[in-house]
Parts: sequence; structure tokens; C-alpha cells
Amino acid sequence: MSGKVSRRIFALFVLSAFIPLLVTTMLTYGQVSSLIYEQNHAKLVDASKDFALDVNQRLIQAQDVLTRTALRISGGGYMPNKQVLESLKYLYSGLAILRADGKPSVLFGDIQAWPKLDKTEMAHLMKRESQLTLRTEPGSTPRIQLLHIVERASPGTFVLIAELKQDYLWGGDENFPYMTGLCIFADSGIMLFCSRPELAAASSILANHLSETAHPVQLMVGEEPSVLGQWELYLKPKFNVPPWTAMAVTPMSVAMSPGDKFTRIFIGVILLTILLVALLSVSQIRRTMGPLERLIVGTRRLAGEDFNHRVDVARNDEFGELANSFNEMSARLGDQLGTLKTLASVDRVILTRQDIDPAFEIVLARIKSLVDAGFVGIVVLDDVAAQEARIYLLDSGQTESIAMKRISVAPEAVQQLGTHTNGFRPDDGNLLQNYILEPEFQITGNLFMLPILAEGTLSAFVCIELNNTADLPQPVLLQLRDLGDRIGVALSATGRTEQLIYQARHDDLTGLPNRLLFKERLESEISLAQREGKLVILFFIDLDHFKSINDTLGHTAGDLLLKEAAHRLRASSRESDTVARLGGDEFAIILPGVSRIQSATTVAESILRKLSEPFNIQGYECFINASIGIAICPGDGDNGEILLRNADTAMYRAKAMGRGRFVYFKEQMNVAAIEHMTLEREIRQGMLRGEFVVYYQPKMDMASGRLSGVEALLRWNHPTRGLVSPSVFIGVAEDIGVIEEMGRQVIQEACAQYSVWDNAGISVPHIAVNVSIRQFRSGDLTHNIKEAMRSASMPPSALQVEVTESLFMDKKGDGISILENLRALGIGVAIDDFGTGYSSLSQVRSLPADTLKIDRSFIEDMIGDKTARVIAQMLLDLAHALNKTVVAEGVEYQDQFNLLREWGCDAIQGYYYSKPLTPEEFAEFVRAKEAISIV
Repeated sequence: MSGKVSRRIFALFVLSAFIPLLVTTMLTYGQVSSLIYEQNHAKLVDASKDFALDVNQRLIQAQDVLTRTALRISGGGYMPNKQVLESLKYLYSGLAILRADGKPSVLFGDIQAWPKLDKTEMAHLMKRESQLTLRTEPGSTPRIQLLHIVERASPGTFVLIAELKQDYLWGGDENFPYMTGLCIFADSGIMLFCSRPELAAASSILANHLSETAHPVQLMVGEEPSVLGQWELYLKPKFNVPPWTAMAVTPMSVAMSPGDKFTRIFIGVILLTILLVALLSVSQIRRTMGPLERLIVGTRRLAGEDFNHRVDVARNDEFGELANSFNEMSARLGDQLGTLKTLASVDRVILTRQDIDPAFEIVLARIKSLVDAGFVGIVVLDDVAAQEARIYLLDSGQTESIAMKRISVAPEAVQQLGTHTNGFRPDDGNLLQNYILEPEFQITGNLFMLPILAEGTLSAFVCIELNNTADLPQPVLLQLRDLGDRIGVALSATGRTEQLIYQARHDDLTGLPNRLLFKERLESEISLAQREGKLVILFFIDLDHFKSINDTLGHTAGDLLLKEAAHRLRASSRESDTVARLGGDEFAIILPGVSRIQSATTVAESILRKLSEPFNIQGYECFINASIGIAICPGDGDNGEILLRNADTAMYRAKAMGRGRFVYFKEQMNVAAIEHMTLEREIRQGMLRGEFVVYYQPKMDMASGRLSGVEALLRWNHPTRGLVSPSVFIGVAEDIGVIEEMGRQVIQEACAQYSVWDNAGISVPHIAVNVSIRQFRSGDLTHNIKEAMRSASMPPSALQVEVTESLFMDKKGDGISILENLRALGIGVAIDDFGTGYSSLSQVRSLPADTLKIDRSFIEDMIGDKTARVIAQMLLDLAHALNKTVVAEGVEYQDQFNLLREWGCDAIQGYYYSKPLTPEEFAEFVRAKEAISIV
């Protein structure tokens, strides 16, 4: 070991192994011993807690049995018979009655002393709570008695006294931990029980430590040191006595036995460690020459242009310095050669191809190899003023490939990039969204922005999210600048070509895609929709009477009108939709990725409204409209040509039907769309005209035949259709967003009607209103209900809200918490159409509801259909098992009524008693029922 490296290695192992090992041994042993002691104390605290909780549970069980016995005596007026008394002896060693006149009566056992109760204890008993008392006698175990008051109409009030059985209260030896004694003390230090005789003999010693609960306690039990843990059992609220203290005691030798085992293992580990250190020392010295061999291999790799290879010598000696210098030189040469190759590849793309996307892929890959970045993108600015741009990214998968996405940018922030020609780190919070206005690019971090100029104008920029806060090295900055300049050259070279391509694929007048680009996008969207199982909807739009504008105002005015029409069509469409001008006054719109056909109706109505608004052309107010043909893929065609032809056919049908409308290619869709649109219009008009009225259907108690409540039902009193059922208009009202207003009106009118009936002397137990999921999502349901009840001076108990099971599966809102708040106010909750939803049994068990209404579909078929009858009975039994009130809906016939009464149904609702009634008819119904009940 004459060499410097060898001597240092040997000394290092000696100093870093033997000396620290000795110190560690001493510290570890002391720490482990302390830890074992604290763990044993914690176990003793847990043991005392478990014992105390078991005693508390037995006290509660004894109290429950005593309370039930008192209730039976109070309710039935009978004394327990012999059989009942025998069943109580497993809990009590004695049971007696102290009558109001002071005369005791022992039912069984030896109860000789009667407790003397103070005013506080008597007050606790008068609350119908149980009072726990201790009877202590010199030289004997304290007796624990439980008292409960019994009230009877005659002859009076007396007290039931039970003396708890010791074996039952404290449990058997099989319940006690091994080698651990358990004791329990009253607050006065009186020992109530000890599992081991030596602990009972040392009760005075144990009692001195009743208040020492914060830290481990050691004490001498006999001649052996022991460890103590304790836990306080709080009995004041339920039994009106001060707390008891449970103790767990174990010998020190038992508690510290794991330490002896640890000592034996630790000595073996020390010996093994010393042997291992010796072996490693010899092995490491023999491997000292290994770094030299790795340096030789690295030199050979460098000669073969393998610049990524690194010599791994993590030593602070001659070999380490040599390896670091070699790695730095290799990395520098690799970076320089890699940048040169990248620039050469970009030049080849510029010279040989019109599409420069491969150049972006080459540059992005090179940037990711130069910097430690989590996100790298190149944003190409198409039209800064219009916020239009595209971003090129590398998709990381099995192989990295280029991906392009169209985005929106912030014009003012992007324009500022041009002043930082050498790149910079933003000082505005490092938010990429300050530049790219897209939710998916909410990237925050250490951003580095590098502008790219083409012919002196900002044309693109590079955005990099660095994984560390360190400044980029100067050589890396220079390489990034070179790469940015080369992208600028590529953009300049392709700018003219792209302009020519754009002009060939877009309409000169409106800037919309022309027929060529439209057909390409239509085929692409159809292919994508077929893969994803979605719909593609095509609108073929022709402006009505456009020729008259050209003839009267001239072609210049016609061009201005076409541009404004194109603008309105874009405003009526989504960002993902394609709006194209096919020629003349014909336009087309592609709606991709649609899941509901109804979406087409909504968009078509929006377009017709927009185009029907006046056009201000050269000072003249012009009016036009449009005819729209709608075709849907795949139903009306599975390729672009067929779909376009069918949409054109539907458009001509719209013109033939009078213009200014839309027509589906399939007639049944057209009929449904027209009906839906008609209903939307008539619903809005009906709300303005007050055509929606509230009817009331009684709910009758099956046991008494009396009114148990009433449900408010919304009806549409249509001027031509007559009284319209909610099944016709509720779905449409939800689609057009007026269901919340309808629900609010029903709540207000129902509360107001309750007040009218109440003032007229008509007693209604409660009035139920249906509440939709949308009302829960609106956020103001609770406020609306409170305001309606306040205005009508209506008590909360007189209102019940009915909801369907679907509310409890709604992930978008907090309907359950709102129902719980309503119940806290005193408002009842009922689950409507119970049995038709998809809630699981676990959900049903925890539903925050008072009443379950069995759906009419089970009631209608239960007489003739055995399966429906079984389901109806099962639902009723399930509801009763959950302690819910059950209401059967749709009861019409005597057989249904008889069967439900046999099953114990609480209430029914249906034509058997009454159809839904107007407020006046309902008042007459109640008066008639009251008159019958009086007779």
C-alpha cells in the first residue's frame, strides 16, 4: 500500500466503519431499550382502554335490559315472572323494587342495603336515566348497583334496583392479556376489581398513581418492578357517576424481554459487519485499477464517434479528475457535432420538400437532447391579430412522432416576444397560458421563450419548460439560437407556397373553406366518427331570395351580404365545426363528433334566428332567410358524396315547403324535429300566459282512511291540446332550460295554497312537491324553499320534497347534502318512483329520506302478474325494514287496495280515492271526508 490511492482507501474504510460502528452500537442499544419500554407502556394503555370499554359496554347492556324491564312494568303493569327473573340472573346478582311508599320488595338475590340518593341523583333518575351507585362495606368487594325509575298510572312511581353480577361485569380470565394484570378503580381510589391477587394486595400503591397518565409509570408490586398503563372511563353523561380508571400492569421482566433478544441479534450483526468491512476493504483495494481500464474503453468509443458514452469514475482523485475531463470533452464534441448534423438535416428538408413538418420534428428532438425539459413546443403564428396559431409537439410513445394542434394565442403578449431576440425567461409568473390561450397548456414552471424571426418579422417561437431553475449554459443558448434561425429560414422559404395552397383551398370573398377543402374535411370527419361511434351532421344552406339583393343593390352589396352571412354562420357554430362556402349563396356546415341528433335542431334554429335578423348593407336594411337541408352520417350516407347529395335534397324540400326552415333528409326525423320545436315555442308561450297550473292528488292513510298528505302535480292547460301530462312537456322543458323556473313556481304556488287551505280551516298534514336534478344543480333550491315557506307562513313540517333515485347517482351536484340540510330544517323527503332507479342496496340503506313511494308500474300489474306482485311486496318489506314510511302510487282497484292493506302499506295515492284535483275540488274532497269521519 505504498501508493497514495491505496493508503487513502484503507484509511477511509477504517475511519468510516470501525469507529462509527462502535458509537452506533452504544446509541442504538440505548434507543432501542427506550423504544421497547415506551411501546410496552402504549400496549398497557391500549389494554386498559380495551378493558374499560368492555366494562362500559357491559354496563350499557345491563342498563338496556333494566330499562326494557322498567318499560314493560310501566306499560303492562305486571311484575316479572319467574322465567323472566331467571333470565336476568346472568346480568344481576340481585334485583329489587323500592316502591313510592318506601317499602322494598326483593325479587331475587341478597340486596340488604338501600341506596341513599341525593338531589342530583334523584334528578338524574327523574329524567328516565339510569343511576349507578357503589355500596362499600369493610372487608368486602364493593357492590355496584344500577337504579332506574318506573312510572305507573297506579299505584305510583317506584325505583327498580339491580345489583350487577361481578363475573359478568368484569369478564373471565380468558379475556385478560397474558402476563398482564387488570384493575379498575373508582374516582375515590376504591378498588372495584383486580384480576391478580398480588395487585389487589397492592391496591393502595396503585391508587397513588391514578392521575399519572401522561408518562410511563414504574412501581414495585411485591418485590418485582412493574410497568403501569391506565385509561379513564367517562361515565358521567349516562350513569351520573365520576369516571372510573382502568389499569394494566405487567412485570418489567416480561416488558423488556424483547430487549434481550435484540441484544443477541445485535451482537451477531456487529460481528458480521466487521467481517464484511474487512472483505470490502481488500476487494476495493484490488479494484483500484478499474477506473484506468474504463478510461481506455471510453477513448476507444470516442474514436468511433460514440459521444454519449460516459466514463463512470466517481472518485476525488487522479482517476476521477481524468474521467471528468474526458466526459466534458466528449460531451462538448458530441453537442457541436449533433447541432451541425441537425442543421444539415433541416437544410435538406428545406431544399428537397415543400412540407417542413419534418424540420420541426428534427429541431424538437435536438432541443430535448440539449436541455432537461418536461415540455418543448414550437408555435407557428398563422395570424396573430386573429389569435390563430399552431403548435408542434413530440408525442412520446414507443417512437416519438410529430404532432400538430391548432391553438389560440394572446396577441399582445406574443408581440412582445420579438424584442427578446436571444430568448428570455418570462417574469410574469412563468405561465405559458399568458401566451397560449388553451386550457391544456396551463403549464407553470421555469419557462424559456425563444422568438423565431422570418425576414425580420416574428413568425414563431419556441417554448420550453425547464426541469430546474439553473440558467442555460452559453453554448446551449447559442445552439438554440442557431436552431431557431434555421426554422425561420424554413418558414420564409415555405411562406409563399403555403399562401398559394391557402388560396387554392379557401374562398376569396369570405375566407371560408371552399368546396375542395370542405370535401376533404367531410371525408376525414366521417372516418373519425366511424371509429369513435359518433355522428356527423351536415347542413346544406341556401340563402332565400339572395338574387333580389344582387338585382336591386348590385353585386357589391351582394358580396357584403355574403361576407356578413358567413360571419353569422361562424358565430352560430362551434370551434370544431367546419363552415364552408360551396359557391354563390350556398354554404355548408359540418358538425363532427355529435352524440345526440337533437343537437342538429338546436344549431339549425340558431342559424335561422341569426340569418333572419336584418342586414345593414350600404345604409339599406335588408332581410333574407335560409333553407337548410340536414343529413346525418351514418343513417343518411357513409361517405361525403352521398351525404352532400342527400343534404342538398333535403334543402330543396325545405324550399318547396315554404323556405325559411330546416328539413331532415329522413321524414320521421323531420316530423320529430318540428314537433320538438313546436313544443319548445308553445312551452315558452304557455309560461308567459300562465297556462301551467298545479293540481293536487290526496294521499290517504290505509289504517284510518284519513288524509295523510297531498302531492302537488304540474299540468299544462293548453288552449288546443287540453290538459297535457308532464310526460309530454317535462323532457322538452329540461332541454330548453325552463324546468328550474317551473319547479320554482310549483313550490311557491303549493306553499301559498297550503296557507289558503289552512286559513279556510282545511287541515292538510303536508304538501309534497317534485324537485328535479336541475333544481338541485342551480344552487338556490334551499333559498327558494325557505322564501316560499316564509311568504306563506308555512311550518317546515308541512312541506315534503319528492326526488327520484337518479339524484343519488348524480356526480355533478351535491344533492344528498342539500337533502340533509332540508331534513335538518324539518322538511320531509320522499323518494319517488322507488324501485325503477339504479341505486344499489348500500345506497338505499343510507338514503336521506323519510318516505319511499313504490312506482305505479309495480302496482298496476301486481294483481294479474305474480312477478310484479312479488316485487311490490319485496319493495314494501324492504322499505319497512329501513324504517321508512311507504306510499303506493297508482292504486285504482279494490283488489290492489286489499292486497296493500294486507301487506301493511302505510298510505296509498291514486284513482281509488281520487284523481288529481283543482284546489277548489280538493277542498270539497277534504270536507266530504271529514263529514264522513264525523258520522
